[in-house]
Amino acid sequence: MFCFLFDVNLSGLRLRSLEQPMCPRFHVDHVTCRLITTYRGPTTQWLPHKGTDRSKLGRGNGGRPDESSGLFQHQSDINQALTGDVLLLKGERWQGNEGTGLVHRSPKIPDGGRRLLLTLDLI
Repeated sequence: MFCFLFDVNLSGLRLRSLEQPMCPRFHVDHVTCRLITTYRGPTTQWLPHKGTDRSKLGRGNGGRPDESSGLFQHQSDINQALTGDVLLLKGERWQGNEGTGLVHRSPKIPDGGRRLLLTLDLI
C-alpha cells in the first residue's frame, strides 16, 4: 500500500526489536517520507510545527536535554502515537517541505521493556 500510495516499485523496510531508543533526541529525517508503526512498546513522539524552535535541534541544543534546550515550551507540547498507529512523516526531502520536516524522536523504553518497530522509506 505504501508503494502504491507513492507510485513507486521499491521501498526500504526496517523491522527492529529494540531495548533502547533508536533516536532518543528530537530530530528531522532527511528522507522524502517515512512510514512508522510500533507494534509493541512505547511509540513515536513528535512536536507540532508551531512553537517548535528548530534552531535547538542537533548542536543548537548546546548539549542540553530536549526538555531544557528551548526546543519546545511545555511537556504537553509532545504528541505521542498509539500502539498500531501508522504514521507518515514528511521529511526534509519532500518537495516544498525543506526546513519543515516533522520533528520527532523515539520514546524512552522502560528497563526490561522492548519496542517492536516497523519503518518504510521511499527510496
